[in-house]
Amino acid sequence: MANVDCNKCGKSAIGLEEAPLPGEAGAAVLAHTCLECWEGWCLEQVKLINELSLSPAKPDHYAQLVVKMKEFLSLS
Repeated sequence: MANVDCNKCGKSAIGLEEAPLPGEAGAAVLAHTCLECWEGWCLEQVKLINELSLSPAKPDHYAQLVVKMKEFLSLS
């Protein structure tokens, strides 16, 4: 795994091995998010899914999660 300059924590740290999502969102995560911050997002995502009763299989819910992910990971 290569190091990335993480937008969230501001550190140069180990990144992900591959894009965790398809398309532009996945490419942005791969290029600008360290593994530690991604793991933090995964925990936050579970909380959001439970608190907001979201189903990632529904396109509108998935889109809402992508917006929240970009905010959380500082991916404008």
